[in-house]
Amino acid sequence: MKQYPEEGEAIMELMPAWKRWGYEEGKAEGKEEAQAEIIRKLLLHGFTPEAVSKAVELPLDEIKKLM
Repeated sequence: MKQYPEEGEAIMELMPAWKRWGYEEGKAEGKEEAQAEIIRKLLLHGFTPEAVSKAVELPLDEIKKLM
C-alpha cells in the first residue's frame, strides 16, 4: 500500500464488499441446511412427503431427495 497508495485504497474499498458477499452466501447456506433439517424431522415424525411439500412450499421431488 505504501508503494501504490491509489491501488491500496481501491483494494480497501473492495474488502468490505467481499466480506458482505461471504456473509450473504453463508447466511443462504445456513437457511437451506436448516430447512432440510426441518423437512427430515417432519418426515421422521410420520408426515407424508406430500404434506411436507405442501407445508414448506417445495416441489415433491425436492422433498423426496432429502429422504
